[in-house]
Amino acid sequence: MGENGQRVLLVEPAAHVIDAAATAGLETWSVQSAAASVAYEVGVGHSTVRQLVVDTEAGDALHSLLVNCGLTHGIEHILYFGGSEALHQAVERALVDISPRLAEALRRLGDPVTMRRILNESGVSVVRATSAQSVAAVCALAGQVPLPLVVKAGGDPRVTVVRDRADLDEWSAGAQEGPYLVEEFLAGPEVSVQTLTCEGMHEVIGMTAVRSAAPAGAELLYPAPLSDADRAGVRATVRSLLDLVGYESGLAHTHVVLTESGPRIASSRPRPSSHPITLLMRVATGRDPGHDILAALAGRSPREPDAVRFAALARLALPDGAPEPTAGLLDGIRASAHVHEVDIVGGATGSGGRAVQVVVDGSSPDEVAERLTAVRRRWEAANTGTGAEPLREGTG
Repeated sequence: MGENGQRVLLVEPAAHVIDAAATAGLETWSVQSAAASVAYEVGVGHSTVRQLVVDTEAGDALHSLLVNCGLTHGIEHILYFGGSEALHQAVERALVDISPRLAEALRRLGDPVTMRRILNESGVSVVRATSAQSVAAVCALAGQVPLPLVVKAGGDPRVTVVRDRADLDEWSAGAQEGPYLVEEFLAGPEVSVQTLTCEGMHEVIGMTAVRSAAPAGAELLYPAPLSDADRAGVRATVRSLLDLVGYESGLAHTHVVLTESGPRIASSRPRPSSHPITLLMRVATGRDPGHDILAALAGRSPREPDAVRFAALARLALPDGAPEPTAGLLDGIRASAHVHEVDIVGGATGSGGRAVQVVVDGSSPDEVAERLTAVRRRWEAANTGTGAEPLREGTG
């Protein structure tokens, strides 16, 4: 891990993550908002943990603090647990400034044009792609090739799928001037792959089925129900990408599509998986992946934990103009057997509306789908006033 491999900088960690870092013997710095810092002081309090307080939503302030701390104390490892894009980008910028030896690999992963060129030239995950310097160039290209196609902007993790002229008009109306990368649309089951790299060795620590690869009614399923051949192909493709860009240390989150021509990388970022995926991993394995990552940084070989069950996430849309769900309704869902989380979130995927996020477990993808269907049916009945039987312990 290098001279200072036993040092880690945690951003917005929960108390149990700080405990795990201390237990692993890591010299730890914790960066939190003022409110979280007070809660931590009262609830835990480790003398081996240095606390730093900053507004973690203020990207420039967070970036400056991380760079100063990292350079002052020789820390290269930053783990972060918040979900905002401002936080993600601040940490990624800080990693580039803290570790010059990692900077080029991080730049390659963050630039879709560079990453696709490297992959195509190497013959790994070959995807038809063309660079476009402006919005007008993208629109012209879209008029010359079959739709759908995918538009990516450097430094922006968002990906726009243009399926028809209406999609193109909507995208171009709000798009910034380029450059852009325009790629063929990849059709097939989608898999989110989490890796941890230590001294250039890439270990896959989780594969999650996304959307079409998940059971009906679910957005995510962990572990992804792949054949041995598909799992090996995904693992080899992701490791090849990380080798090609020269990634030597840290987490990466890679989106892979299982096309008819084999696994193809849709995107990759030097960041942890989202909170929903981390939650599914914890439910399915009985282990917190953050604890395993910290143990690996302390010298233990990283590995993909064994799943003892499947875990799936679904979002139940709230009708436009509907009031907030009552505490009784949400508590009823929580009381249902095999339900692990019920939270109101900003909206379902692809919409701006609100939704209720639900996580359930099961012994198989089919059983997970059945349990999600039961929860969704009761949820819809409650919202349409059809008088369905309330959720109780042991139902669903």
